[in-house]
Amino acid sequence: MRAVARRLTCERGQALIEGLLALGLVLLAVAFAVQGLAYAHARSVAIAAAQDGARAAAAGGAQAGFDRAAGVLAAAGGTGAGLHPVVSEQADEVTVRVEGRAPRLFSLPLFLPAVSASASLPIEQYPQQEQAAAP
Repeated sequence: MRAVARRLTCERGQALIEGLLALGLVLLAVAFAVQGLAYAHARSVAIAAAQDGARAAAAGGAQAGFDRAAGVLAAAGGTGAGLHPVVSEQADEVTVRVEGRAPRLFSLPLFLPAVSASASLPIEQYPQQEQAAAP
């Protein structure tokens, strides 16, 4: 009976187990931080694509804006793969919206909000007199 009681009160190996648990928590925190950085980068890419697309659409039309936004997303590699641009024109304004999902780096069950960014600019129009004078 004393031998069993002595073995139960023995603390050999306790530091190893505590160290492994702490390492697991640290790795989990790093995984969350890296996924958060990936989300922030995807949002930054979406904002840049929307702004560049709006500039191009204001000067060259909706198709030029869509092409420019899609080009920025393609240049972003895997980050831009889950993002898609949408261009809409109103009477005197063009809006480029980029929406989608940030890349998932780990198969952790994380709830990440969708990435969404938009930019609007007035359509560049020249007065009729200047258009007629252009060769």
